[in-house]
Amino acid sequence: MKVSVVIPTSNGRRFLPGCLEALRRAELPAGTELETVVVDNGSTDGTRELLSAFAPVRTIVFPNRLGFARANNAARRAVTGDVVCFLNNDTEVEPGWLKRPLELFALDAHVHAVGSKLLFMHRYVEVRISLEAGASAVISHRVFGGGLDDKLRFSSGVGLPFPMAGQPHHRVRDGSAVYVPIPIPELDPPAESVPALRVVSLEGSSGPVRVSVSARPPSTLTRFPGIVPLGDLPTLPAVRLVQNAGTFINARGEGGDVGSGELHTPSLYAQEEVVPALCGAALLVRRTALDAAGWFPDYYTVYYEDVDLCLRLRAAGGLLVFCPSSMVNHYHTGTNREWSPGFIENVTRSSLLFVSRFGSPRLVGETVARKLRDARTEISHVGLRNAHRLWGSAHGTRGLLKALPALGRVLGERASAQLHRTPTSELLALSRAPYLPHASQER
Repeated sequence: MKVSVVIPTSNGRRFLPGCLEALRRAELPAGTELETVVVDNGSTDGTRELLSAFAPVRTIVFPNRLGFARANNAARRAVTGDVVCFLNNDTEVEPGWLKRPLELFALDAHVHAVGSKLLFMHRYVEVRISLEAGASAVISHRVFGGGLDDKLRFSSGVGLPFPMAGQPHHRVRDGSAVYVPIPIPELDPPAESVPALRVVSLEGSSGPVRVSVSARPPSTLTRFPGIVPLGDLPTLPAVRLVQNAGTFINARGEGGDVGSGELHTPSLYAQEEVVPALCGAALLVRRTALDAAGWFPDYYTVYYEDVDLCLRLRAAGGLLVFCPSSMVNHYHTGTNREWSPGFIENVTRSSLLFVSRFGSPRLVGETVARKLRDARTEISHVGLRNAHRLWGSAHGTRGLLKALPALGRVLGERASAQLHRTPTSELLALSRAPYLPHASQER
């Protein structure tokens, strides 16, 4: 069996050595051939010069940035494998990542795609916060004082970020955990200050707040604001976190990472399962099924194109299998920072197009109404008097407007699918179930 690995990149020079070296170290099952194609779309960081040292890696070069879908689709005529693996440039595969997926493709013709278990590439130091019952504390998102703060992860007891004094903060309760990344020197920006947890205030109690950093004895804070230095992170015991164990689709037609931020153990997400969708960061697809589905829909700029492809594969009768023994380390958001202006714009745009393609008429209407409300809130926050700032500040509104030119094509595809009796909204409703080889599976 031949496997074609397609790696799109745009100014990802810092990630490519690790990604390509990991592929070189991959343990190929007997009779397996691997070809690697890097699609360089608009890089100006020396990517081309770097790739020349990685023969026999083939490259396809474009002068401008194409976006995720078009960059992957550009390899369609170049790759020759029986299986196509779409791999993000900020990933590093484990040596045995291919073994079980290729077995699944060989043994079961119903399997159209297999997704790896993705772990965050960073190792994390666990910081636990202990409070009196009913109390809550406000902590700053600022730990490193730089770009690495984007890599902080939080347990389920931590609230969504909210602004305070121009910086994001979180409200935490007893037992909440903050997972602080151990910097990867060749990938991460330098910290601007010594890493420290900043407890800004305490609510519902007079204290104290106890902060446990890994295995060290807890530090006790009785006055606020208070700071707990985290020390030399690389010397502390570390944990791994799940980044993706398959993709969910909720009742609002929104996709997301199953298990994201959960502490990884060998028994967590350890079962092969049929799932609604798989993450495009490390996605293996049977070539015949991929060609029949039409590869990635290119009306997406970035986000949701992998979920869209997965639903098309399911509409054709295929199974999507989450394969936990196929392990891949993922830096995550190596190209687009999470919750950055570009992230908000592209998620808004792509999620509207996705729901318009697969959602029920009621869901489409609810989605449009919700996004219009969000746009009105954004516009009122910026203020019409500051019209010169509006386009640059109202990121969700901009994404909504940018979706309009592609909407006609998406609705046309939806109508065509209905004419051919291909289910649309039904594809959004699928629960995870154990994968049973050669057995009848609900699709």
